[in-house]
Amino acid sequence: MSKLNQEEVYAELKKLKENAYVPYSKFKVSCIIYLKNGIKVFGVNVENAAYNPTICAERTALSQLITQGYNKNDIEMIALYTDSNKFGSPCGTCRQTLSELVFENQSIWVYNNKEFLGCYTVKDFLPYSFSFENLT
Repeated sequence: MSKLNQEEVYAELKKLKENAYVPYSKFKVSCIIYLKNGIKVFGVNVENAAYNPTICAERTALSQLITQGYNKNDIEMIALYTDSNKFGSPCGTCRQTLSELVFENQSIWVYNNKEFLGCYTVKDFLPYSFSFENLT
């Protein structure tokens, strides 16, 4: 990404994670979708006592992306932070949602609570996604 470096993205993700609503798990997750036009689309995880209505940071950001009239062609990079000491990747539902709404080779920078962990793609996370082609 030309305009931001890993440390700047990390600082933004750590600040954003404080907006997460996690009274049950205490596990904060933040996601920023960086658009080619310089706009940032934000997401955090929002829990619910019934668990099923809980929404992950990735899906929160992706919903905002669509709501604001953008699509996969507008995305430069996606950044994901998890409040983990280890590697934290998108859950299965987020992987499937990513496979529907962004390109399979979309760059995703992954961070934990200590550092940058690497750059991955949607295809790395879900190599055999279910797609429109499976319905025909």
